[in-house]
Amino acid sequence: MGASSQTPDTPGARKEFRARPKPYSLERRFRLMQTGTIALTIVLISSVVYWNFSFQGRLASSLVSLHATLDLNTRVHTEHESAARSFWEAYYSETAEAEPAYAKHSRALGELLRGYDGIAFPPDEGREVDAVRYREKQFQKLTARLLAGARHVREDEAQLIEVGRLGAEIESHLNALAELHIRHLESLDARMEQASGWMTALLLLIACFVLLTVVWFRRVHRRHLWGPLEQLRRMVGEVRRGNRSVTGEVPESVELGSLVRAFLEMAGQLREWQEQLEEKVIERTARLEEAQKELLQAAKLASLGQLVSGVAHEINNPLTSILGFSEVALSRPGVDDSLRRQLVTIREEAMRLRNLVANLTSFARRAPHRTHVLDLRGLLDRLVDLRNYQLQANNIWLHIDQPPEPVWASADPEQILQVLLNLVSNAEQAIQGRRERGEIRMACGVEGPHAWLSVRDNGTGMTDEVQERIFEPFFTTRPPGEGAGLGLSISHGIIEQHHGRIAVESRPGKGTAIRIAFPAAAKPIEASAARALPARAKAAPPEIFHALVVDDEKGILEMVEQALERLDCRATLVQGSAGVERALQKREFDLVICDLKMPGRSGLEIYRLLRAKWPQLAERFLLMTGNLADADQHAEELAAVPILPKPFTLARLRQAVEPLLPGRAPAR
Repeated sequence: MGASSQTPDTPGARKEFRARPKPYSLERRFRLMQTGTIALTIVLISSVVYWNFSFQGRLASSLVSLHATLDLNTRVHTEHESAARSFWEAYYSETAEAEPAYAKHSRALGELLRGYDGIAFPPDEGREVDAVRYREKQFQKLTARLLAGARHVREDEAQLIEVGRLGAEIESHLNALAELHIRHLESLDARMEQASGWMTALLLLIACFVLLTVVWFRRVHRRHLWGPLEQLRRMVGEVRRGNRSVTGEVPESVELGSLVRAFLEMAGQLREWQEQLEEKVIERTARLEEAQKELLQAAKLASLGQLVSGVAHEINNPLTSILGFSEVALSRPGVDDSLRRQLVTIREEAMRLRNLVANLTSFARRAPHRTHVLDLRGLLDRLVDLRNYQLQANNIWLHIDQPPEPVWASADPEQILQVLLNLVSNAEQAIQGRRERGEIRMACGVEGPHAWLSVRDNGTGMTDEVQERIFEPFFTTRPPGEGAGLGLSISHGIIEQHHGRIAVESRPGKGTAIRIAFPAAAKPIEASAARALPARAKAAPPEIFHALVVDDEKGILEMVEQALERLDCRATLVQGSAGVERALQKREFDLVICDLKMPGRSGLEIYRLLRAKWPQLAERFLLMTGNLADADQHAEELAAVPILPKPFTLARLRQAVEPLLPGRAPAR
């Protein structure tokens, strides 16, 4: 058995394995061997049966023909003797009955001789048959002439002698023909004995083949199946006795190889835990063994869910400050170019980290989406603003095909934008594997009751096997460290939540086309009403608003304060939830922006306080959060509250705040 040896790693060492041949499927190999053996056995048996039936058919045909020939020869012989006897009686007697009897036997003999015409004789038998027919014809002519003339024995003596000679020759040829038939029969008997011998030999050969196949199958099973299983049982026994340094040969088969390799890795990991935890490992061994079984089914999802629920909020809070202040600094006039490049890098890296945390959060828990009637063309415009510069820097050109009329759809704009970003990111990755200039084409439109978006690239494309798995969690074709394999899985889940469908068309070397379709929507009334606003409304002097901002992070408070100044909105900052009620009692506010998770009162509790004491202000309440892990418990309340996910950009903050300000139209 071709295999490689593997041992558990020493503490702190990386897991390294010797190069192994390409693994094979044990089940597929056994199935092919079994199918091939059965097929070969069937072919052999079928060949023997076919040959046997064919030989029997030929033998039966020969026997039937020989029997018919023998019967015909016997009848010819008998009829010839009867004709000869009738001739002599008619010649030497004066009775009237002798000549008709001779004529009758002559006619019968002629008909029997014509029976030879339908039989194919071997050359030697054919010569004897021709001699019989020739001499019989001479015999009948001569006897007929003798009976027709005057009977003078002395004058006819020579002809009578000739008649006797012809009769003797006919008898001789008929006897020779009978001997040839007997030889033919003996030949058929010899052939039958030979065929019987061959049949016996072939059956013995098939029996030996079946026996050897059974022995070979037992050896193959012992070598490829029972041997590795016995080795695995031995390793299990070693680990059970406390030996964590167990070693063994890793089979090349996919099934047993992965099983043995996983077991050896588990043994190495247990040894590491034993060295690190020392006495604690004895107490937790039972739980670790149970955890290993569960880990085979859902370790990735469970680990990801625990990770996201524990750190998402702590990451998003400082990330909000970093992203917000970088945008505030970039918006200031007179920023030095070198400093601007550094700030752009900070913002891009913050956006990258935000997308990573958002992907993990979305995958670990499908957050409820908030549908709005939106124009899909606007999403494509936002995508161009976000990605066009970086794509052109990577020699990738982004083309947008938009219809002249709006494409209205009922969807969550942020989630659909996230789907488009994931698709463009995948297209960018596929294009970077080619040398020529990359192109990404995006389009939108309406077909019947569905609105659609499409993303097409001229990248490397995908095989059928990859297409079948692209929506699986953690499946990626990127090198290690360059992708988590969550983008398309998240996108698929988002489209399913929107009651839509996603279709993929791709061929290696021909690029990839992805089309998304979900329910279309009617034209919103707000759109026409917004266009009907008189132009003089834009010239109205700005109104100063006052917002109450509550968060337990000082950096976020300062960033939101500076962002609200650009909206002609002053901010009262409250760090933590303790001073919220006191601030509300001191003065009136036009807007409340509050964090969801804080020490003391949560954002939902503050929202309930507003509904009870300041109901008008509760209608202008904006909830910020970096973690919606507990959203299912309060889904009904959260459905009525605008939510601003952390981290957010200044543009996203403006879009969330403007609709809540008194007298302000939603930002376009």
